[in-house]
Amino acid sequence: MTSARGPGRPKLDPTVDNRQRILTTARELFSESGFERTTMRAIGRRAGVDPALIHHYFGTKSDLLVAALRPEVNVAAVFDGIADTDSSVGREFVHRVIDFWERDPQQRARAVALLRVAVTHEQIADRLREFIRGVATAALGEFVATDDSDRRVAMVMSQMLGLILARYVMKVPGIADASATELSRWVGPTIDNYLSGDIGGVSPDR
Repeated sequence: MTSARGPGRPKLDPTVDNRQRILTTARELFSESGFERTTMRAIGRRAGVDPALIHHYFGTKSDLLVAALRPEVNVAAVFDGIADTDSSVGREFVHRVIDFWERDPQQRARAVALLRVAVTHEQIADRLREFIRGVATAALGEFVATDDSDRRVAMVMSQMLGLILARYVMKVPGIADASATELSRWVGPTIDNYLSGDIGGVSPDR
């Protein structure tokens, strides 16, 4: 016996990945209308799904925004062998981050959109911080001195967020038009110091 659909409820195609369809639609609407004016109902209507299904997959609208716009970064692939180069770890890290954004403008656009919203929405900022900390820890964890390691990772995050905002959001002259090699040469030593240098009153153990 099959159950009847409720009034107005769309019949879903079982061969379609509804989760992916919701994410794709959410990206479109967030881009077109912004976070505040986009509703779960509007996303459901365009995606052809019940809004309850969106809540089932993603929870709140903030959670959906992060899931839709969070860059897809294969940390192992992007940062593999980061210490096996002629550059310092800090310089290589900066170079690879910038190179990743330059080679994938779609991922970069999603990240920039997420950053813009995170500036004014605390819940989204919390989730973005978790994501960035996870990437930084996975990429650099083995190079972080054990003294005050949480602060060291936080300082790396702040440095890279500032660099990305200056280059891709505010488009600061001298930063926006610099090459990945130039930026890595300028910012890399600061990252190295945060990883294992003296960060103020704490003696590095490596």
